[in-house]
Amino acid sequence: MPQASLPFLLAEYSYELTDAGLIRGGAVALPSEASWRASKEYYINDERIADSFGKTLSPLSSDWVDVALATYLADRLSPRVGLNPSRKFRNWRRVIHLKIPVRRPDVWKRPEVKNALTNLLSFLTDDFWRISFVNRRSMGRQAENNQYLFSNKPRKPIHVALFSGGLDSFCGAAIEMAQSPRASFVFVSAVSNSTQRFAQRGQMKAITREFKPKDVRHVAIPFGVRWHGKKARGAGEEPSQRGRGFLFLTLGAVTAIACGASELSVYENGIGAINLPYDASQLSAASTKAVHPVALLKMSDFITALRGRKFSVRSPFVYRTKGDMCNEPAVQRVSDYLRLTFSCDGFPVQVKNKPQCGSCASCLLRRLSLHAADLMKFDPGSGYMADLVAGKASDRRLRYLRVMDWQYQKIKRLLNSESPWVSLTIEFPDLKGISAELSKRGHVTESDVQHSILGLYSRYVEEWDGFPAREFLIRKRAA
Repeated sequence: MPQASLPFLLAEYSYELTDAGLIRGGAVALPSEASWRASKEYYINDERIADSFGKTLSPLSSDWVDVALATYLADRLSPRVGLNPSRKFRNWRRVIHLKIPVRRPDVWKRPEVKNALTNLLSFLTDDFWRISFVNRRSMGRQAENNQYLFSNKPRKPIHVALFSGGLDSFCGAAIEMAQSPRASFVFVSAVSNSTQRFAQRGQMKAITREFKPKDVRHVAIPFGVRWHGKKARGAGEEPSQRGRGFLFLTLGAVTAIACGASELSVYENGIGAINLPYDASQLSAASTKAVHPVALLKMSDFITALRGRKFSVRSPFVYRTKGDMCNEPAVQRVSDYLRLTFSCDGFPVQVKNKPQCGSCASCLLRRLSLHAADLMKFDPGSGYMADLVAGKASDRRLRYLRVMDWQYQKIKRLLNSESPWVSLTIEFPDLKGISAELSKRGHVTESDVQHSILGLYSRYVEEWDGFPAREFLIRKRAA
């Protein structure tokens, strides 16, 4: 093949999971002995789910956890730049071959299940997934084999939700606890470090103490990967890791099913869930789609196909900004504990007493929202490496503020046009697909959905109008 065509090739990877808890493989272009030498041991403690309800996980649920972890690992271990990290403009998409041993191959090989799975993964990661399933022969994990004398399921109605420890999940939990005082609550966290786990535990204690629901359970599930042997060339990690969303949603759904629920909630604000690109270079999954409204619908479709019965992943705050959520009376009641939440893309930042950077898009959206809800006093700038709200940051720290401000100005201009919806969807075509899918699934008219989305972005623009960090940026431009 001519060398000139190489930049247009897709990076291609092949992996295989073993019954012994290893994932082996690597870049297809490498010699097989080199790519397979660096086996990685993965772990996930789904026993936490079984122990929480006194119920062993079914073979199908255990398979599901394995499949989600396998796709997460394959995504993480497959750099989008391929074998040449200096080739920055190599095609974003990859081809990923994956062989997974499962307990119920008869279910996983069904066309409707495989199609729903690959359709979901392609949407989340923007890759071509080639997944095959083989018979698993070894004994399962403890979550499948423990014997429990008594079931310990929560009493209905049961609300099950993902709980990341971020501002949105904290606000969502407070709001729903206040609205449903007689319900049982199960919060599910995928945990990859102890700092994260400690912060989540503190938030749970604070919310429970304030709202005193009859039953609250926090199911924290550790997961990760360990290297074995020497890393092969090209075996670096992909920083985008778009496959995490499927793993987190899987752990939440498996937990919901284990406790007898048929619905999982995701407490994400609409601005973060839709996640419009900040510039023209962010195409498709280059902007994360982990909790995108269409991704949640596709996840619901996959679960329903897998289990043969209806399951829903709901997004109760999809038409609300993070500032709207922070303005809720329930959140105001627990405002003293906002300092326990974290939003930073790089959390925890390894700087003493400054766990968040303050300059990434997530930090800026957090501070914008707290300012809009008049809660800034509960989130002092001293907890950030850069305090852009107070006008304390170097030019290097202004990158995300600049692109977010650029996006805000564009949205504001489009909303003020003669036909706001038409103008907005020409600039951001993704909104048209969201409107069509939400109206079809939610049994509401498309015009109602469009009205809600326009209201969402109108309030977002209003929040930006008075954001102090933006005033700092204006002064920097004038200087």
